[in-house]
Order: sequence, then structure tokens, then C-alpha cells
Amino acid sequence: MEIALAIALGLLLGQLAALRFVRFYTDEAIRGPLFQCAECRAPFRPLFAVPIVGWIASGTRCPDCAERLPIRWLVLPIGSAVMFVVSRLVFDDVAGMLLGGFFGTVFLTLTMTDLDRRLLPNRIVYPSTILAIALCWAWPESEVVEVIAGGLVGIAIAVLLLLVSLPFGANALGMGDVKMIILIGFVVGFPPVLIAIFIGTLAAAVIAGFLLITRIRGRKDYIPHGPFLAIGAVTAMWFGEEIWDAYRN
Repeated sequence: MEIALAIALGLLLGQLAALRFVRFYTDEAIRGPLFQCAECRAPFRPLFAVPIVGWIASGTRCPDCAERLPIRWLVLPIGSAVMFVVSRLVFDDVAGMLLGGFFGTVFLTLTMTDLDRRLLPNRIVYPSTILAIALCWAWPESEVVEVIAGGLVGIAIAVLLLLVSLPFGANALGMGDVKMIILIGFVVGFPPVLIAIFIGTLAAAVIAGFLLITRIRGRKDYIPHGPFLAIGAVTAMWFGEEIWDAYRN
């Protein structure tokens, strides 16, 4: 029963993120009218309130202007549902399911904005950080002091990485990445924040190195860090304590 609830919550939250996606990185009001196509801004059709169904039923194209609808209409609902289900299985607790599913969806949405617009929007990062601090007491098997310590360590790591990146150019590590690292710290706590940053940085280095060696990307091309930080974040959120214990032993 709880797995079905997790799937339903994930699908709905992911669909809501898809509907509001464009408003995350523009000056448009978050509470403005809904629309399914960022190109023609046609009035929202009720069919698109149903996760995935609207995207498939429309033939993956806007029913008004025939522009192809972004893949986020599929990725966000399904990905969010996965976040909720895995959180339910990992934490075996309703609070853990809700918190893990929600923040997992936040990291997934940030991944999509970074890939799509090269942005980690303040409209997502700031409220999520405040919410992570406000709900730090609700995480199962985590103390408030551990969560706050994770945030403070995240701040220290973000500042250190920013300073280290300066010789490599202004865009080596953007302020969006810095803010996301701080968010990760307040979500996963300490010591999992160390696991998150290590995994995210290692994954980014490996993939960036591969892209440069194969010349798929050049040294001056943009390679987003957000998706790799998100991978590290959800891994640490679910398994950070176990990985840390295994490392210490």
C-alpha cells in the first residue's frame, strides 16, 4: 500500500515540476497560469494534469503548435516516482519516504535545468535549503546536530572548491554549484555530505576527462556539474551512512 502511495506521490510531484519547469529559471510568477508548451504558451489542457498520459496521448508534440514536447514530461514524473519508492525501501519509514522522495525530486529537477538551461535556479535551491533546515529534525536515524553539521561542512567545502577552481577560470565552478553543495549538506547531513561531494566530484572528473579525451567536448565547452552533484546527493542520502561505515572499517 505504501509503495503504491509512493508511486502516486512521485508521479504527481514530478508532473507538477514539469508544469512549473519554465518558471523556475525565468522571472515569471511561480503561481501563474499553467501551460504545457513553453513555445506557444497555449492554455493548459486538463489531460496534462495526468502524469505521462498527456505527453503520450499528444504524440509527444504540443496539440496547439505541434512543437515537440521536452523529454522532461516523461523523466520528471517517472524519476520522481523512483525517488519516492527507493526512499520508502531504504528508510522503511513514511517520514523518510516523504523527505527522501521530495529532495530526490529536487535534485532531479536541478539536473534537468542544468542540462536544459545550464542553470541551477535560485528559485529551487534557496527554498529547498530553507526547507531542509526547517525539517532537519524529521529525518529517521539522523540527529539535528548531524544535519546542521552537514550544512556547515557543505559551506566549507563549497568555499574551498570555489577557491581551488579560480585558477582554472571563472566558469570552472559556478555559484550555482556552490549553492547546490550547501543544499546537499543540509539534506544529507554529516558525514554523508563527504560521500556526496566525493562521488559527485569523481563522477564529474571521469566523465569530463572522457569527453575531453574523445574530443566530444573541448576545454572551453560547458560541462554541467549539477547532474553529477545530484548523483552524489541521492547516493549519500540513501546509503551515505553505510558507505561511511564501510570506509572506516
